[in-house]
Amino acid sequence: MVEISRRNRERIVILQFIVPSLMIIGIFILFPITKAITMAFQEWILTSSSPDHPFVGMNNFREVFSITHFPKMITNTLVYTAGSVGGKMIVGLGVALLLNRKFIGRGIVRGLMLIPWAMPMVVVTNVFRIALDPSYGLFNALLSSLPFVDGPIQFFSNGPLALGTLVGIGIWKNFPFVSLMLLAALQSVPQDYYDAASIDGAGTLAQFRKITWPLIKPIWNTLMILQILWTVKEFELIYLITQGGPNNGTNIIGIDIYLNAFRFYKIGAANAEGILLLLFCLVFAIVYFRSMHKKGDFV
Repeated sequence: MVEISRRNRERIVILQFIVPSLMIIGIFILFPITKAITMAFQEWILTSSSPDHPFVGMNNFREVFSITHFPKMITNTLVYTAGSVGGKMIVGLGVALLLNRKFIGRGIVRGLMLIPWAMPMVVVTNVFRIALDPSYGLFNALLSSLPFVDGPIQFFSNGPLALGTLVGIGIWKNFPFVSLMLLAALQSVPQDYYDAASIDGAGTLAQFRKITWPLIKPIWNTLMILQILWTVKEFELIYLITQGGPNNGTNIIGIDIYLNAFRFYKIGAANAEGILLLLFCLVFAIVYFRSMHKKGDFV
């Protein structure tokens, strides 16, 4: 028998761990991405009787850029992403700071805070659709009873108002995750720092600027990039409530990809939009991680 050296045995063990992981990555990540990129340069129209899918070059991308609502869709995507991410980060930080203080029932409040995040998206959208309905919605009825509100509000019949409402629902649904992560970061800050700052006469705001913020900033930055990458691809929330309407007023790129693929059966154009979204996410992530690496803020 051939005796295997210790170094070769270590290499074999390493390969036994790496090869299955590479196979999973190749099958479930690299292959779908490669297939999507290939389809973006082919003619894929499900209503066509032809079994062939000829190479069409950049035609699918030109078709995407020539869509009449393309500028509005990009604007909606940027507005929704900026508003939702900004709201989640600010509300999440505020709630985390409050829950980091000691008060009676803090554990119960922390548990209740996670309810929106734990609720299924279908339940969340149905609750808000019912609550904001102009005919029988409870929340709409409460607003209509105010003296400065003239009748029921059509939350989902006006483009800008519908988009703003969706931003608010998205913030309510996802801010607990941000709060939970920031709360964990806040609890890792040693209390001795605050005690020393109090002895030196530093107030609450000064302690936040000089102690809290520098120590939680790496977690904040990581959460922000994750929230941007997750929010820019939003689909469930908007589709279940407005499906991109009214008049493309809430149509973002994730919704348009679905509509092109499964309503208009333009698989090539849908994949072209998906590649554009992938490039945006990759470029944004690379620029962010490089900047964080240079600054030394990333953990």
